[in-house]
Amino acid sequence: MRYFDDLTVGETGTFGEATLSEAEILSFAEQWDPQRFHVDPDAAAESVHGGLIASGLHTIGVAMRHWVDEWLSNVANLGARYIRRVEFHDPVRPGDTLVVRGELLEKTTPDHTDAHGYADYELAAHVGGDPAMTMVTDLVVQRRGG
Repeated sequence: MRYFDDLTVGETGTFGEATLSEAEILSFAEQWDPQRFHVDPDAAAESVHGGLIASGLHTIGVAMRHWVDEWLSNVANLGARYIRRVEFHDPVRPGDTLVVRGELLEKTTPDHTDAHGYADYELAAHVGGDPAMTMVTDLVVQRRGG
C-alpha cells in the first residue's frame, strides 16, 4: 500500500486501454445518458458530431475503472473532495481505443491534521495519442501511521 508520503509529484502512469464498441456506447447511453447523439445513430449522423459518440460519462467511467484497477487500489485513498475540472476534447466514437494515463500534479498537507494529505491528480483518456478527456481530482490520501 502506498501512502501520501510515498507519492511523488510528477509521477505518471499508463493504466490500460479499452476499445469501445457501438453496442457498448449504445448500452451505456440508453441507461445513463440517452441524448440522441449517444443513442440514435441516424440522429447522431445529422448532429454536429456527424455520427454516434460515447457519453462523456462513459469515457470517465472507463478511465476510472482502469485507474482504480492499476493505481488507486494500491493507494491509501480515503476518497475525493471534489473534481476540479473535466474537459472533453474530442468525441469518442465506436471502435476508438481509449488509453488511460495519469499524473500526480500536486501534494498539499492540511494544517488541521497529520492523518492525511491532499493529492491533485490528472486522469486522462487518449485516442490515437490525443486527449479525448481530462479531469483533475483532489484525493484525500492517508499518511503513513495516520
